Amino acid sequence: MIPLSDFPPGVIATHACITFISAVLMTALCLATSRARIWYFLMIAFWIPDIIVAFWLPSLVLSSALFPREPIPTLLSVIQGFLISPSLTLPLLGALVNAQPDVLRTARSLGADWFRRVALLWLPLLRRRLILGSVATALLAVIMTFAMLWRPQAGL
Repeated sequence: MIPLSDFPPGVIATHACITFISAVLMTALCLATSRARIWYFLMIAFWIPDIIVAFWLPSLVLSSALFPREPIPTLLSVIQGFLISPSLTLPLLGALVNAQPDVLRTARSLGADWFRRVALLWLPLLRRRLILGSVATALLAVIMTFAMLWRPQAGL
């Protein structure tokens, strides 16, 4: 295994943050699109294979002899973030697919601005699911960073 002391300080935190941020951006993109049930079920079907591919991606792309210079590891972190984004999207989408569409329309017609709708309607509805998805995605981001950094050395 390549020891972590060979890497510059903060590389684990940097790549874990890049992976987490790219997962959050992909989740925002998914939640901004249509919330049809078919997308929810397709995301469930591809959730586990996506995590496995994200875990194996560094082994498939990177050489075991040397660690490439940037931007290759950063690009891998972004791709891994896209692949683990269903861990954050699925809990939120599960609540939003079953939410009544009339609630948002009623809040809007009663004069609630965007901030009030988020604070009084969506945050109470999604609070626990958002915490669960965020913790799961953060843990997966750290695991994916270790999968990228710790690889067997050549010849062992």
